[in-house]
Amino acid sequence: MKPLMSARGMLLAFLALVALAPWLLPEFQVTLLNYVGLYALVALGLVLLTGFGGLTSFGQAAFVGLGAYTTAVLTTVAPLPGWLAWAGGSPWLALLLGLLLTALVALCLGALTLRLSGHYLPLGTIAWGLSLYFLFGTSELLGRHTGITDIPAISLFGFELKQAWHSYYLIWVFLLVAVFTTRNLLDSREGRAIRALNGGRVMAEAMGVNTVRARTIIFVLAALQACASGWLYAHMLRFVNPSPFGLGMGIEYLFMAVIGGLYSVWGALLGAGVFTVLREWLQDLLPALLGQTGNFETIVFGLMMALLLQRASRGLWPWLQRLVPVKTP
Repeated sequence: MKPLMSARGMLLAFLALVALAPWLLPEFQVTLLNYVGLYALVALGLVLLTGFGGLTSFGQAAFVGLGAYTTAVLTTVAPLPGWLAWAGGSPWLALLLGLLLTALVALCLGALTLRLSGHYLPLGTIAWGLSLYFLFGTSELLGRHTGITDIPAISLFGFELKQAWHSYYLIWVFLLVAVFTTRNLLDSREGRAIRALNGGRVMAEAMGVNTVRARTIIFVLAALQACASGWLYAHMLRFVNPSPFGLGMGIEYLFMAVIGGLYSVWGALLGAGVFTVLREWLQDLLPALLGQTGNFETIVFGLMMALLLQRASRGLWPWLQRLVPVKTP
């Protein structure tokens, strides 16, 4: 098949669609795109962590919760302790502190789990993911399972981002910056060391790669991207509770990365988009077909995931590239 356009042309067309979407789509679909952006930010970390680093994590939702709860506490709880009072009420300062806290937590958890291998590694991520989830639900400061309300909207140059289309551009700027910085990282010398991890620790070490350092770097980067998603999520909804940060959501994030393609940065966006839109469609269609309500979409996703792993284990992105060939310079 003859190439349709250059890779640069495809990128410019995609960016134009992203920029115009809030002006062309109804509010509900813009909100759906907001969720796609939030989910893709987490899935991107999993592409880096699982696809290129060979590390399976089911606990990324807990890092999303860490970012969401950090900003919720700092912007709603008063008075704060004296050493934190300077950061109270500012979402942007809360983002900085959330990223710092997440990095410290990720370093501690990484020291405990990244030396594990085989099935012990994902089991370790499940363990600390559940621990953080139950911490969110049992802490009085964090509102227990009721959560925290009245989180202020993000203010940018004096303008409050209260509507769905207001948050849209901020979410997608965060996502696109993460995409391009991740691509640059993978093309760097450090990125070649990260790619070597997928061949196994022994092979990577034989090539002179410091595997402990490389695994720690991608683990922390994936956690920071999840934290940023949680910060955006909290200020978009202006409410948080533990429900979106449990093990089930951690599995769904991994599903998104697998659907799009674990070995492609752009696959994170594709996987998040397909998963989000398909889940929304199935939630409306299946109860109407079956005549009763329930989480039937979870059953369908399970079957589809088994089929995808059997027929297209590298995800949908390589298939899309074959379907829409692109000229390379």
